[in-house]
Amino acid sequence: MSITIKVAGSLKQHIPPGASIPDAATVGQAIERLALPEVGSLLMLVNGQMVHWHTELNDGDTLELIPAICGGA
Repeated sequence: MSITIKVAGSLKQHIPPGASIPDAATVGQAIERLALPEVGSLLMLVNGQMVHWHTELNDGDTLELIPAICGGA
């Protein structure tokens, strides 16, 4: 099983384009295996749909991770 990983924002410096990970049963397991630095909250999507930590992954899924940002006046 292979899961394609896409990241945005500050995570781009930690995960190369086209990255994938094998054998992750859930979104949470996939994130743990990536060993990302602490970024606060993450928006997590699988195949374009918002998901949660315990969402199951299937072969060929694309997991997108987008760090939450704050700002403005």
